[in-house]
Amino acid sequence: MKKQQEKSFENEVRKALYGKQVPILVLDTRWYSLFPKGEKPAEVEELEKELNGLLKRQGKLVNEIKELKLVKKKLMDGIVAGMDEVSSRANRKKDNQQRLLLDTKARIEENSNELMGLPNQIKEVNEELLVVGAKYCFERLSESDQKLKALNEEIRILKEELNEKMDNKADLEESLDSAYSLMHTLLGHDVMNLFDKGKIG
Repeated sequence: MKKQQEKSFENEVRKALYGKQVPILVLDTRWYSLFPKGEKPAEVEELEKELNGLLKRQGKLVNEIKELKLVKKKLMDGIVAGMDEVSSRANRKKDNQQRLLLDTKARIEENSNELMGLPNQIKEVNEELLVVGAKYCFERLSESDQKLKALNEEIRILKEELNEKMDNKADLEESLDSAYSLMHTLLGHDVMNLFDKGKIG
């Protein structure tokens, strides 16, 4: 595709995708069947890598948040359990638990904020991957369509040639049968036997 056609095509695909729920391509086995082995463009590979990275980050954040919430609960339980203790050691322990609790809350908030932005990033990269992949697939479809048209034309020509040769063969057979029959009548069986055995002609 030429640059201007590519931009126009990409814009059309983006318009067609607007408001549609596109499955996560790297998680869909059908996606991989579009690319014969060794024929995946570098741009597609880069976008797949980026998308996989975002999905891994999303999973990691979800797990970290779960773990941090468990830590937060244990810290709060520990603080509540030690509220009645009034020694300097107990106060240091409470201070340490409260500091850890604040750190844990801050990390939960930080991870939650990052996690909230990821679905949109994933959606954007996924759609970009579909646009780039579609461009590649349509180029392949167009090339295949042209090859198919050329093959169909070759087949049509070969069929015409074959029909012509079949007609010539039928004419030759008819002419041969007619000549053989006439010669058989004129020359007789013994002379035609010599022809049949290849001794004449």
